[in-house]
Amino acid sequence: MTGVVALILTAVALPPLLSRLTGGHAPRPGPQLAALATVATLPATAAVAVAAFSAWWLALLLAIPAAILLAWQLPPRGPGGRRAAAARPPGPGPTAVTVRVLTLNARGGWADPAALLSRIREHQVDVLAVQELTREMVGRLDQAGLASALPYSHVDPRPDSPGVGLWARWPLAALPPVPGMEAAAPRAGAEPVPGHPVVLTAVHPAAPQLSRALLWQRDLTRLLPLAGTGEPQIVMGDFNATRDHQAFRDLLDAGFVDCADVARHRPWPGFTWPASWDVYSDRARQRFPDWPALPLMRLDHVLVTPAGTTVRQARPIRVPGTDHLAVLAVIEFSQPPS
Repeated sequence: MTGVVALILTAVALPPLLSRLTGGHAPRPGPQLAALATVATLPATAAVAVAAFSAWWLALLLAIPAAILLAWQLPPRGPGGRRAAAARPPGPGPTAVTVRVLTLNARGGWADPAALLSRIREHQVDVLAVQELTREMVGRLDQAGLASALPYSHVDPRPDSPGVGLWARWPLAALPPVPGMEAAAPRAGAEPVPGHPVVLTAVHPAAPQLSRALLWQRDLTRLLPLAGTGEPQIVMGDFNATRDHQAFRDLLDAGFVDCADVARHRPWPGFTWPASWDVYSDRARQRFPDWPALPLMRLDHVLVTPAGTTVRQARPIRVPGTDHLAVLAVIEFSQPPS
């Protein structure tokens, strides 16, 4: 009987494993199943434990998918995996310019503006990116006093979820948005130090739901050209994708690093969604009204170009009123001595 239970548990884990192996490509349910590879680790590991009470050879056999799933969830090697060397300062001499960024999916504009401003001040944020930005939320952020902390902005608010905006401590020079994206994708140049610009991009690729899976994959593909510009860049937002999706790994292979992978101080695995119980059901929300939900995947990311870059810190931060955790990243760009 224990052997049957072990096989059932492994059968539950196999669809996410196979989908992840094949890249989690569209159409659905490929992206959704691949995103569950993290969760599938639990039944796969439990299957090995249960099988151990039945037969050693069965436990050994079922350990193969469990080991694969576990390996995918381990942090990259060392402080940043194979790109760690590129994420370190290039040697003595250059000075470092620190940029503290915060990105948040505001859930259709319902994130608490006062709490968000409190987080910005507490962590001395220099750049804020907000997804699912509505005109009403822009007004509430103004009323809360966001301009006193981040006086410059480049925003494209829209009804419901497609709106995205950028705020910064320094003047922003508007750049053409990422072309062809379903949601707004504002870009702007900033100069934390005069003469040393950094390009900021806020994105929100479509979610791979129902008939939108191909659109999700197309949105992620349209971010690839950003990696080839040769400029210091920060690309941040709710990517609706994890390292379990090939389309997201393609961005990393193109020349970006995920701050949550390379930061010197980071809580692993840094999951950001879901952050509220009502994502599961109204009954769950009513049963656990004051409990924070346990995030199961990392959909929200801060990506940077690795050359001359050191990521000091990356971590999720809770903001009331939304089903995503915000992501704070502290990034140093090395500058040549003047």
